[in-house]
Amino acid sequence: MSSAYDAGDELTAEVLDAPNERYWYSQTVYFTASGTFQKADYPGLRAVRVKVVGAGGGSGGCATTGAGQCACGAGGGGGGYSEKWILAGSLGTSETVTVGAGGGGGSAGANAGSAGGSSSFGSFATGAGGGGGEGGTANSTIQNLKGGDGGAGSVGELNIKGSDGFNAARGLGAIAALGHGGGSMMATMTRTNDADAVGAGRTGSTYGGGAAGAYAQASQTQQAGATGGAGIVIVEVYR
Repeated sequence: MSSAYDAGDELTAEVLDAPNERYWYSQTVYFTASGTFQKADYPGLRAVRVKVVGAGGGSGGCATTGAGQCACGAGGGGGGYSEKWILAGSLGTSETVTVGAGGGGGSAGANAGSAGGSSSFGSFATGAGGGGGEGGTANSTIQNLKGGDGGAGSVGELNIKGSDGFNAARGLGAIAALGHGGGSMMATMTRTNDADAVGAGRTGSTYGGGAAGAYAQASQTQQAGATGGAGIVIVEVYR
């Protein structure tokens, strides 16, 4: 049963010490690589709040272009997010922590990027990685290329999907839309470098951002996509 009191009331020992009603923040543990959370490493632990982000998807590459042609690759999707409050009694002695690696970019040419890896904290929260973006061929005709789907969050109490990677579009001899990378709860959208006539993909932002696609205007060499941003698992410890 919760207790309520006005700002001016005296805080009695009963209110302050009521079991399972007050949790005091202790520290935050950041996992940027897979590992194990050991409960015994945190004496007095009564609960944790976990925040999980999947890795971003890799972006698509693009082919060599001739006169009057262009090519572009689509962006990777952002990683999913999941958050959960877990009481100490529900935790095992140790919990496996998995941190997803960013999806690989498509190699130079019309090659798709790959999906990012999922991140998880035991069986309590999972953030799926974002999908990879399609690669683009060279031509002067219209072509639409699909960006990677955003990864889903699951199992936790708060689950949020990463944003989809941007589709890339080739018009009649010109690039109509560039394949920006999708964002996550902890990463902004990754924009392509569209100031030049040609550009490789751009690595997804941390944590969980999808990579931006490659592009090439007329008479340019093939370009590779880029790797998505790695995921992360954050554990807030409460006593």
